[in-house]
Amino acid sequence: MSRLKIALLLKGKHDWAGGSEYFENLILALGNLPTHRNTFEIYVISDDEIPDHLTPFVTKIYTRKDMLPVGFCERIKWKIIRYFSNDKNSFFESFLKKEKIDFLYPYTNLDNRTKPYRSSAWIADFQHKHLPDNFTSSELESRDEEFSSIARSAERVILSSKMAEADCHQFYPDSKGKTGVMSFRVVPLPEWYEGNPVETQKKYNLPDKFFIVSNQFWQHKNHFIIFKALQLMQDRSIFPTIICTGHIYDYRCPEYSDTVLSSIHEYDISQQVIILGLIPKIDQIQLIRRSIAIIQPSLFEGWSTIVENARCFEKPIILSDFPVHLEQKPPNSIYFERNSVEQLAECMTTCWDKLPIGPELDKEKHAFSKQKKYVSDYGKSFLEINQLV
Repeated sequence: MSRLKIALLLKGKHDWAGGSEYFENLILALGNLPTHRNTFEIYVISDDEIPDHLTPFVTKIYTRKDMLPVGFCERIKWKIIRYFSNDKNSFFESFLKKEKIDFLYPYTNLDNRTKPYRSSAWIADFQHKHLPDNFTSSELESRDEEFSSIARSAERVILSSKMAEADCHQFYPDSKGKTGVMSFRVVPLPEWYEGNPVETQKKYNLPDKFFIVSNQFWQHKNHFIIFKALQLMQDRSIFPTIICTGHIYDYRCPEYSDTVLSSIHEYDISQQVIILGLIPKIDQIQLIRRSIAIIQPSLFEGWSTIVENARCFEKPIILSDFPVHLEQKPPNSIYFERNSVEQLAECMTTCWDKLPIGPELDKEKHAFSKQKKYVSDYGKSFLEINQLV
């Protein structure tokens, strides 16, 4: 019996780290299933190179060049197809047929009845419905058009949380009856646990004791509430250090990073907030291990990668009470009302006084053991929800 050819259409990378990590973890979760070598193969479609640790699990990587017509006859054929067809993806469809792809994710085709393969769409979240001020009018219109098309045309729509599924049904009723929730997990690499957090701390000239915030500097990530909490704690003679990692540029609001930097000086907390920007993943992980706790104050998430990172180490995490965070419910979580500076300051004060400097090796060992089952269940859920088993 031939193995199923599962193709993943990679998104994210430079302007959306969360999207990139979503697909990396999906490849690892599928690749580590014991059925991987016997029942299915993983193919990747991407214009970017994939990390080296993913290549053992991928049968083949396709780029855009692989899909272009080669030779005179192929180019003539392509021109004829384009002339007589309104389908802009017709050559892509031909490519999938030629490669005998059985399943493509995430993808929406307009008429599944004529396709030799199956597919599912993925919608990360519906932030534009809850926080429309974070988007331009053209972005709002574009997202609505895209999601409406997905709701009408997709065989199946994958969401990462129950909240997102409820939103999908409310805002796009055509999706009812064909949605499924697949909450992703982070697949920890062995080197995460083998690294030296103290050496990484020294590499960046950081103090021994600190909180860490690992979010891109986008408006909904809500860094300002941390800055305000620090200011409040100063009045009580408490001076914790915050390490911030993540891309500092928000393409939707280019001036936002300048606002963040100026506010740090305005609040007189420049000695307490250290912005490292985008650093290597392995360094970020070691700083998470070294920290006393993670702070995740976000006002909106589809399913938070940093929360799943915390689960990998059973690292204490201070979370806004956003519904998806409550749904994720990692161990050692401490919640605060998402708009309450006072509650966040109280949580930070308690943690600063009581939590030890990392890493906590016993907790990490326990977390790594439990994570294996989480990851296995995640990989199985992808196959089951898309009816690939």
